[in-house]
Amino acid sequence: MALREQLNEDIKNAMKARETDKLATLRLMLSAVKQREVDERITLDDAGVIGVVEKMIKQRKDSISQYEKAARQDLADKE
Repeated sequence: MALREQLNEDIKNAMKARETDKLATLRLMLSAVKQREVDERITLDDAGVIGVVEKMIKQRKDSISQYEKAARQDLADKE
């Protein structure tokens, strides 16, 4: 199963299980994948999806470090 299809399945399962945090994260990931596909007018393969997810992880880690420097542990925990 392709990663994009797996994301869709995981979203369905999270909705059924009422896992709101997991659902929000998965929707954000799928949105980023779709946005890249629209911007570049391509269909991403598994390697492209992994690239998008890795970029998002890096952004989140940067956000956490910035929040911790600003003494905003509440936002760092949420991120």
